Amino acid sequence: MREHLFFATPAFPHYICYPNFIGGYSDYPTHAVNRPAKSSDFQLDQLYNLHFILQGKGYVTWGGTRYELGAGHGFLYGPGLPECYEADEHDPWDIRWIHFATHELQSFMGNRGIGEVWLFQLKDVHTVNQCMDELMKLGAAFDLKQEMRVSAVLYELLLHIMKDAVSLHLPRDPSLPGIHAAADYMREHCTRALSITDIARFTGYSVPYFTRKFQQSMGVTPTAYLLESRILYAKKLLLSTDIPIREIALESGFSQSSYFIHCFKKVVHMTPEQFRISWDS
Repeated sequence: MREHLFFATPAFPHYICYPNFIGGYSDYPTHAVNRPAKSSDFQLDQLYNLHFILQGKGYVTWGGTRYELGAGHGFLYGPGLPECYEADEHDPWDIRWIHFATHELQSFMGNRGIGEVWLFQLKDVHTVNQCMDELMKLGAAFDLKQEMRVSAVLYELLLHIMKDAVSLHLPRDPSLPGIHAAADYMREHCTRALSITDIARFTGYSVPYFTRKFQQSMGVTPTAYLLESRILYAKKLLLSTDIPIREIALESGFSQSSYFIHCFKKVVHMTPEQFRISWDS
């Protein structure tokens, strides 16, 4: 069995998670993927890539090590990571996969799949697969009236995995805890006048080393991550208050409202005022 189902871009652009395409493989011993980092095929550089195994076995290669996975195991790649996995030739896995986008789910995902592939074991793979079966049915007969249900089922599936999955052993890059702590620090203090030097000093790393490791782990530069954090904070103010745009710019860490508007439009593809109105309509 080889099945691929693509979902149309949702009419409502603000779901916290939404699948781009989903599918499954069984009885397919030549199933193998070897994608370079930041592959733009099917926008994979912007999507999470989640797999879970129902039966059989296969392999994930990371950092030069090949890991064998079987029934009840899964793996998650964050956006921009290199991907290398394959079915076992003699006992090929029966596997399901979802490529999906998220909006403001970073804390929920807990940095899983960011900087390195996340290997995990599920207590009950059948519960997750029930959600997957519904997604497959929705994808096979999709219409725009179902897009809210599609997002809700994917969110339920992710909840089961984040709540119940147990991480499998994987040797970690020793810099990752410091990089993740820096990312959390930037989210929490993004409204301050932070510099990359300040953040590197927080981790105890030199600026060049911190910048290189941060981009390897998070898929973006520290500057881009700080900008995204400020934009997310500004979004919250735009939707929860009536504060003027000029004041929101200052409260979100921008020194000038004109620069804030420029950055917001570049990231969100609409002005702050258009964003506020789009949610009010």
